[in-house]
Amino acid sequence: MNEPSCKAEQGYIAGIDERGWLARHLYGDKDAFPQLLGTYRRPVYNYLVRCGLDAASRDDLFQDIFLKIHAAAASYRPSQPLRAWVFTIAVNTVRNYWRASRNRFSVVDDGKLAERAAPGPGTDGTAETAETLAWLSEAVAALPIAHREVLVLVAIEGLPQQEVAEILDMPLNSVKTNLRRARLALLEEQQRRDAPVYGGDET
Repeated sequence: MNEPSCKAEQGYIAGIDERGWLARHLYGDKDAFPQLLGTYRRPVYNYLVRCGLDAASRDDLFQDIFLKIHAAAASYRPSQPLRAWVFTIAVNTVRNYWRASRNRFSVVDDGKLAERAAPGPGTDGTAETAETLAWLSEAVAALPIAHREVLVLVAIEGLPQQEVAEILDMPLNSVKTNLRRARLALLEEQQRRDAPVYGGDET
């Protein structure tokens, strides 16, 4: 069974001192971990929402992820981008959850994609937009998970391909290949969707 696609928070901007938070935390700075939590709470939680997790499961996994971050603080090296390190833990936690549960899922969006794509006040096309979003969700969900994760993180979230390779523990060339295949698959599916349908009696 394929796990649902997941994506990280869009538009994230790293703080210049965030790579020192875990070191300060280990040395007893009581403000350091709350700073990390405050910065990554929303991106990580939105990631869990977009993974199709039910509310109870994502709340449990949210706590689990930050407990793992706390427990693994000593393994973090300031030379690493903190965002990639945090999302590596998040990605692996969710993958382990789906492997353990093997539950059927529905692709869930937290509404932000719909808000960004929805037409402005007084315009037509709301129903068409909703239909397109539903089709896109199904099309992405149908992709192999390796293609899906790369597509969402790179094409939708705009994360650098090298950073995605680190998050997914995947060679950069594989990221590029999976991204290309995912885009081609979606293009082919869109062409099938938009192809005219002929039928009925002609007079």
